[in-house]
Amino acid sequence: MEKIDSSRLLPIRDIVYHRIRTAVLHGKLRPGERLMEEQLARELGTSRTPVREALRKLEVEKLVQHHPHKGVIISEVFPGELEDLYEIRTLVEAIIAKHAARNAAPGDIELLNSLLDKMENAAAPDEAASYIEMFNNTLAALSMSPTVIELARQLRESLCRIMTSTYSVPERMPEAQREHREIVAAIAKGDARLAQKLTTAHIRNAARELKNLECRQS
Repeated sequence: MEKIDSSRLLPIRDIVYHRIRTAVLHGKLRPGERLMEEQLARELGTSRTPVREALRKLEVEKLVQHHPHKGVIISEVFPGELEDLYEIRTLVEAIIAKHAARNAAPGDIELLNSLLDKMENAAAPDEAASYIEMFNNTLAALSMSPTVIELARQLRESLCRIMTSTYSVPERMPEAQREHREIVAAIAKGDARLAQKLTTAHIRNAARELKNLECRQS
């Protein structure tokens, strides 16, 4: 990880937390890998205190855990759960779409479309991924249900750690972009049933692409 810019605007503890968290979710820090405060502090150019605070926060989120003999390690993920996670995510995201169609204001629709514009025009996969995350978080917030929002976050993060988003598959990208636009259009019309139907199809298409990807790689 690169050293933190001294001209930062956010508090150092927040930047350290986001840096480590992003590295975990994007697979740059691997499951089972040991995290040492001193080493992370040296790499980021900080003291050990913000690193320790970040690791505590990540432990609450279950992204890291304390091992009796190894110290802090990256929590394990289980690829065998992939199909079940997608099935659960289908239900949760459909609920989000239903409530979003009932709660979204014109400004919310504008923001969602703006994030899709930026996602589609991103110059690099990491940049596109950041806009996908913002889009999903914005959509989830429209459910106005803290429990549903937290469930959706945990599911997306678990899936992200198991494998790369299907959005990075060239054949899938145009289809996924069209599906996102259709979902937002249904939400804009306040059509909860259609928004649910389109969201369910979107998640299932992503799961189908994962199976196809696994077959091509095997």
